[in-house]
Amino acid sequence: MAFLLILIPLGFFIQMELFPESIQFLIYSYGVNFILATTSLFLLSWGINNKKENLATLYLISVALKLVVYFFYFHPKFEMDGILTRSEFFVFFVPYAIGLLLEIVFLARRYN
Repeated sequence: MAFLLILIPLGFFIQMELFPESIQFLIYSYGVNFILATTSLFLLSWGINNKKENLATLYLISVALKLVVYFFYFHPKFEMDGILTRSEFFVFFVPYAIGLLLEIVFLARRYN
């Protein structure tokens, strides 16, 4: 959890410098991804302690939830002009990747 509190703000500030025109989406994206990653980490922690046989299902549900949020909230806003640019793509998927990477590391360390 501590790594999430370090990497999410670090990623935000780096992307803010690279894409200053997308500050509003960056705030939403990092906020939403932080909440989703925190929820996923707690869900996976609970799963490791209580439902080891369903851990893969819990992980896939957390990944699917993040993608649903992207496709229902962020993607339509990015496609308003008919073009999905690289900067728009990275606005959502950099914090998504940070959370996903931390979930994988968490699972690898705790499940052994």
